[in-house]
Formats: sequence, structure tokens, C-alpha cells
Amino acid sequence: MSNQGSGQSLKRGYLGNIVAAARTTAEGMAVTLSQYFRRATTVQYPDRTAVPVTDSLPERYRGFLEVDMDICTACKACERDCPINVIAIDIEKLDDTRGMTRFDIDMGKCMYCGICVESCPTDAKAPGDLEQTKCIRMTREFEGATSNFETLTFRFIRPGDFVVPYKPKKGEVVDTQRRGEIARHVRKKAQEYNVVAFKWAFANGGAGAKKGGAADVVKEEVVLKRAEELAPMVKEAGNDPKKVEDLLYAQALAQTDCEACGWPTCRAYADAMISGKDPEFFKCEPGGAQSTRDMNLIFQLRLNKTPAEAAKAAAKIVLEHHQ
Repeated sequence: MSNQGSGQSLKRGYLGNIVAAARTTAEGMAVTLSQYFRRATTVQYPDRTAVPVTDSLPERYRGFLEVDMDICTACKACERDCPINVIAIDIEKLDDTRGMTRFDIDMGKCMYCGICVESCPTDAKAPGDLEQTKCIRMTREFEGATSNFETLTFRFIRPGDFVVPYKPKKGEVVDTQRRGEIARHVRKKAQEYNVVAFKWAFANGGAGAKKGGAADVVKEEVVLKRAEELAPMVKEAGNDPKKVEDLLYAQALAQTDCEACGWPTCRAYADAMISGKDPEFFKCEPGGAQSTRDMNLIFQLRLNKTPAEAAKAAAKIVLEHHQ
């Protein structure tokens, strides 16, 4: 009898269901309305934070890696000790001087273990840090979302540059840049031209084959052969500005429109060189030494120099600006 009575009390009529629905709706709305009178617990990232998010993270936070090339000794300890080959360093000799032509870190592969930092022998102190750091260190930078995986490869040496290793003194703690500044810079550069530059370099022999460095592109036989290839093209272009612009764009510039040269597009840079607005024929960062060589070969050949004369002049300019 008691069970049957209990079951009967649970049954509601038409009006009873309306009252129950209204009551539960009001309870839910009361919870919602109460939030208007409570202090917000959410953070409006990234534009409405009291301080930048990176500044709110602890000093030992493991974000993107960065390298201060001004104090790198080229010991390759970080590359050697990395368990998953995230770091790639190339060392060449140019006129009996040992130097680095490549220092890449693939953050898309990095597992943030910090072994490379522990391996680095160069002690450094960054502004604002309480503890010493290293030439290579973790930063508080973490925004890695991207639709192009290539932009997660950070290149700390421009293609074609030649970086002479730093020679530290025993027991010296070197001053370095504020943690994260270098990482932000190379991240921006990677976003600007890594994808297109890789395709351009691969098509022009600069990717995969370890070509394109200053020591390679100015070898006498290489630069002379390139001058001989460009000579008939320069002759065909003549003094037609549009044809010369097309020649520079197709044969010398990296076609990335990255604005690193100071001009909005590669064609704008080519036009500026032709018109005399920009006399610096070495500013194509993605193309590196290879672009500098080919730009200068084209302009030397336009001065009616022989391929041999043009090759000698272009090689000199490459060495002046890429070592």
C-alpha cells in the first residue's frame, strides 16, 4: 500500500508539470544571474591580461628554445646530446677560419627535455633573471599554433651567413639578451618565409644538399659557371627595366615577399635596385649568399664585364656581407 501511494504522489498533472519546469528553469537562471555579481575567474587571453602572459610564467618554464649566437662556441654539445636530433649545426672553414653556417632548431620535434641546456658549457646572465642561464636556453615563449609545420623550424643563422664562434674566458658569466627576445625574432622570421624559402632553396640547390653557404657559392668554379649561365640572359634583357626586373626576380631573389629587405615585395626590391633607390645588393635574407652572388653577377654583367670579371667582383661582395 505504501509503495502504491508513493507512486501516486510522483504523478503530476498538466499544471504540475508546468510548475516543475518553471521551477527548474528559474534555478538554472539564478545560477547564471549570480555570475554578474561575482568576480570573473576567466582570463581574456591575450589582449586583456594585467601583464603579458609570458611575463606571468615562472623563470624555469620550458617554452621555445633560443640561442644567443653572439656567445655560441660552436662546441656542438647541444646537437650531440639531443636524443631526438632536434638541433642541426653546420660548421665550415673559410680561409682557414672555422665558423658556423647553420644553427637550426626544429621546435615541432622538440620534447622540451632540457638536455641541450644542461650540455651547454657557456654560462650567461639575462636581464631580469634571478638565475644564470646558458647560451642555449628555454624561454617563456609558447605560442606555436600554426597551419604550416615548416614555421616551427627556427633558424638562428641566416642562409649564407658565416658566424665565427665565441671564445669565452675561464669562469666568465657572459651577459646575454633578455630571455625570449631572440625566440620571438626567429619565430617571426620563420612565419614570414620558411615555407616559401624552403621550396625556393630546394629548387635552386640550397636545401637538402647543404649548398647556398658563403663558402660554397663563391668557389671559383661555381661562381664562374653561374656567371656564364647568366650572361646570355642579361644580354637578352638588355636595358629594358621590366626584363631586368623579371631576371632578378626569377634568377636571384627568393620570391618570398618577406619584407626583410625593407621593401614590400621582391619585385619592389628588384625595381629599387634597378632605379638606384636601393644600392645594397645583398639584402635578400631567405636567399642568403646565393641571392647576393646572383644579384651582383647580373649587375656586373650589365656593366659589360666578362663572366670572369663579374665572378671575381660578385665573390668579393658575398664575402664582405656573409661572413
